[in-house]
Amino acid sequence: MNLNNLMIEVEEWVEQAAALQLDALNRKHMQVQTKAHDTDFVTDIDLKSEKILIDCILKRYPDHSIWTEEGGKHGKQSEFVWVIDPIDGTTNFIHGFPLSSISIALQHNGITQLGMVYSPPLSMKFQAIRDQGAYYNGQRIQVSQTKDLKSSLLTTGFPSYSHEPIINLKYFNKMIGRVSGIRRTGSAALDLCFVAASYFDGYWEFDLNAWDWCAGALIVEEAGGTLFTMEVDGHSLLICGNPEIAELLQSSLIDKG
Repeated sequence: MNLNNLMIEVEEWVEQAAALQLDALNRKHMQVQTKAHDTDFVTDIDLKSEKILIDCILKRYPDHSIWTEEGGKHGKQSEFVWVIDPIDGTTNFIHGFPLSSISIALQHNGITQLGMVYSPPLSMKFQAIRDQGAYYNGQRIQVSQTKDLKSSLLTTGFPSYSHEPIINLKYFNKMIGRVSGIRRTGSAALDLCFVAASYFDGYWEFDLNAWDWCAGALIVEEAGGTLFTMEVDGHSLLICGNPEIAELLQSSLIDKG
């Protein structure tokens, strides 16, 4: 399989889903439902976008497996698995806030080989093929050169409301006085890409799903970044950044101070 040719195909598939999403945003027309709880949203555009991507993949690669946020597992058992979030940042999308993205990655035997994150409202396309670097709208990108936390701009995220305490609040409070600022975009996939492009120096978030970070993680690594995953207080934690900030962020988050 030629990954460079495959990336061209992926761009075509993603553009189809993006056209649907932009039309919905322009017409301000979508159907909104809830999933696990009252602020865990899904729209008909999520589902239609997902179907476009699934149909494109299975038409071209009928023997591949697909794992999506909304529909779970599709296709046959395969060493090739597509990991897809049709709209990462659905709450933003519902409100017309332009920080939402389509995230798609291909794994081979559990290793991500190709990833793309595309924000239709912002026309921002991030992509990477393993060992070939990371790109934003066709231009090579690298993580930032920031060396100390105090000068760094970080990003993080919080889950949609649930009945459990939001674990990240105490870690946010721990970090806010140690850095120059912390932002929340509402799209984990874009957070990772914004680290890759050096807009942010580092990122952390708890309890992400594979479709949230699979494509973005490869983009960060191909941009020269470092990524850690670990368990803290019974929750999964993802940390990434340029190598210096990722190390400092990890030690600062899990220290006892």
